[in-house]
Amino acid sequence: MKEYWTSLASLLGVLAFCQSLMNSVFPPELRYASLKLVNRFFQLFSSFCYFDITEIDGVNTNELYNAVQLYLSSSSVSSSNRLSLTRALNSSSITFGLSNNDSIFDTFNSATVLWEHIVTQRQTQTFAWRPMPEEKRGFTLRIKKKDKSLILDSYLDHIMEKADEIRRRNQDRLLYTNSRGGGGSLDSRGLPWESVPFKHPSTFETLAMDPVKKREIMEDLKDFAECQSFYRRTGRAWKRGYLLYGPPGTGKSSMIAAMANYLGYDIYDLELTEVKSNSELRKLLMKTSSKSIIVIEDIDCSINLTNRGNKFNEPEMTLTGSGLGDESGNGNGNGNGNTITLSGLLNFTDGLWSCCGSERIFVFTTNHIEKLDPALLRSGRMDMHVYMSYCTFPSLKILLRNYLGYEEGDLSDDVLKELEGVVEKAEITPADVSEVLIKNRRDKERAVRELLEDLKRRAERNENKGESRGQNGSLTVADDVEEQEKRALDSPYADEEEEIEDSICKISED
Repeated sequence: MKEYWTSLASLLGVLAFCQSLMNSVFPPELRYASLKLVNRFFQLFSSFCYFDITEIDGVNTNELYNAVQLYLSSSSVSSSNRLSLTRALNSSSITFGLSNNDSIFDTFNSATVLWEHIVTQRQTQTFAWRPMPEEKRGFTLRIKKKDKSLILDSYLDHIMEKADEIRRRNQDRLLYTNSRGGGGSLDSRGLPWESVPFKHPSTFETLAMDPVKKREIMEDLKDFAECQSFYRRTGRAWKRGYLLYGPPGTGKSSMIAAMANYLGYDIYDLELTEVKSNSELRKLLMKTSSKSIIVIEDIDCSINLTNRGNKFNEPEMTLTGSGLGDESGNGNGNGNGNTITLSGLLNFTDGLWSCCGSERIFVFTTNHIEKLDPALLRSGRMDMHVYMSYCTFPSLKILLRNYLGYEEGDLSDDVLKELEGVVEKAEITPADVSEVLIKNRRDKERAVRELLEDLKRRAERNENKGESRGQNGSLTVADDVEEQEKRALDSPYADEEEEIEDSICKISED
């Protein structure tokens, strides 16, 4: 036994001598270069290539690392046994991620790749301007050499797009409004917009609207969101405009909320009475994000467009704090001094500044379309005009399902026929129907009975009014709506739009 320990000690001594000899003959730099050369030699015969994506690139966070982490979360749930759970800021959902030092396979364009999440301890820092995390994190991507030129660039683009989609889906949407006080005032973070979480539950499924028209709007929104290449190919700014008009209480605000929930966009509610100049309006536009809906509600009450008739006498239309203002354009109607011109508003929606972002929707709402200038209504500014009508029978059935839980066959045929016969004659808004149903939601039969009585009462009253209108040669409601939109679009000054816009621009410059 003693001889054994003696032999072991001698062997260890020889190894120590050899190590010291190696350090003196082969310094660390030479050994590193030799290992690197050997590694490259073996890589020549390897069928794979490797790419490292570190969490921190120098002193900045690597956006590609975060994108890969989100992308892998969409496929790791079903193919990995160990997962990490995270919850991002302003998010109400949990994200699954690849755990430390774990790996996962992914397939793209028939090519299989391997992702490995590498986590190691960082060396102790003696001094650093910016403290670094204790752990060094990164992803290693392994791709076959034959697939590198085929999929690498497109695969990374696919990862970034997928990550943006996941981030937008997981993140709570925000509702913005421009800061009060005008004059370019900023909030506590130095931004001209203040935000709150957007929690409006309205969806197209619950929206009381004709299903055919609803489907048309949904298809138009989907085509817009998925056709970036089309807008780029045709040389158009990636934006779209919607005009929602109709009587109060017909669901214009609910429509906007449904659009935001359907697309996953933020909403910027622009209060024009808080904006003092065209330049401030442009600055607000520049601070909006992509994938957003910019809303101006009741635009006919916010800006004075009544001076269109006299094109040679002060054609500058200005905004005042009350929305009524003096027509001279001095903006001193109520002392606020707001001087947003029609030219500024047109450039906001369709000028050069309107394309400083991408994938944005402009929505204007009004109760009186005939009061709007034709320049605001033409295609390219308001591409789709949506009339929010009084309650129809299909929309009435949606409200009965939403508030009372009634499906198609729950009501008797007689009751349905009575409702169908009077609902359009009653000219009742979805808001009024909702109020009747909410008030009696605990007694469904009573709710339907009171709703039917209210509809009959309104229909009889409108019928009496209709007889008097018929004797006076007045238009019906449907004809009146069509006539209002035609009058707004076919204004006698519509052909002079460009000439008047030029004169507006000249006065604005003066």
